Amino acid sequence: MARNAEKEPITVEVDEITLDGKRIVVRNQTLPIEVVRLDPTNPRIAHTLALGSHGGGKSLQQQLANRLWEDPDVHDLLHQVLINRGLIERIIVRSDLSVVEGNCRTVVYRKLQERYPDDPIWRTIPARVLPEDITRRDIAILLGEMHVAGKNTWSPFEKAGHIYTLHKDLALSQDEIATRLRISKSKVNQLVRAFEAMRSKYLPKYPTGAIRKFSYFEELYKNSGLRDWAVDPSNLDMFVIWVGENQITQGNQVRVLPEILNNAAAYKAFVSIGFEAAKRIVEASNPTLTSPLFKTMVELTGLLEQARMDDILRLRQNPEDPTRGITENLTAALAKFRDLCGLSR
Repeated sequence: MARNAEKEPITVEVDEITLDGKRIVVRNQTLPIEVVRLDPTNPRIAHTLALGSHGGGKSLQQQLANRLWEDPDVHDLLHQVLINRGLIERIIVRSDLSVVEGNCRTVVYRKLQERYPDDPIWRTIPARVLPEDITRRDIAILLGEMHVAGKNTWSPFEKAGHIYTLHKDLALSQDEIATRLRISKSKVNQLVRAFEAMRSKYLPKYPTGAIRKFSYFEELYKNSGLRDWAVDPSNLDMFVIWVGENQITQGNQVRVLPEILNNAAAYKAFVSIGFEAAKRIVEASNPTLTSPLFKTMVELTGLLEQARMDDILRLRQNPEDPTRGITENLTAALAKFRDLCGLSR
């Protein structure tokens, strides 16, 4: 007969983590799955769920679970946990048993409990319980270390949402965020701006699929010309529609957008026919857009024209230097390519 998980003694182990120079005592213990609550501020769903009125209590918990279960990655996680017969890493919860880290794993355990109600292993979940006095800032720094700077990284959307929260809600400077999370300040700025645009412009119109679409906005703010173009709210509104209505279907297509915007014929084709038609027009005048070879040749030409004197002297002064072989191989490869193309030397 299956044992009643609620009546089993719960083993509690006292553990310790160091966070922002402070030693924080945590409790490792196994919790009944029904007492663990999903977190509505989870980066994966918070900014989409917050757009409407979703009630509270069991209704909100069910909506959170449903939203997380829509993600195919969570289905894959269920199979991994089922095969492993448990978690490799404990979830992390606040003292009120709301999940700080591990919302997807909690949903997986709930699903497995539903599927296998007689199996006691899915009635409880391994957890680390944080102290009651831990601050929101400390929790945010902990999550940043785990999911932005650490190995267990979030999706780009979740990562950007967390960085946005650190900067906008918790008032960490971009310099401090860059230092803590070991990324460049320019990357922090790009992610903050991309997430802010998505949060304020895209999600109110297209509340689903945000995780998959974030790369479009990341590409938008990587390009200096597009960043300047998107400062105009009407331009950003157009971009949102292009992404939301699938006029742009891949994030890397945004990289071609500056060429399309600067070419009247290409822009007209893009608006009236579609991206591929516009792309063909700009490719005719700029083959580097689609050919890695010609793109590299243009880049190499620029490097050769601005060659440093120490590289020149290294070749000039030492006939045995390996750089001479590199240069001669390049010369021979270019000559062969020109012959194949029917060009004279």
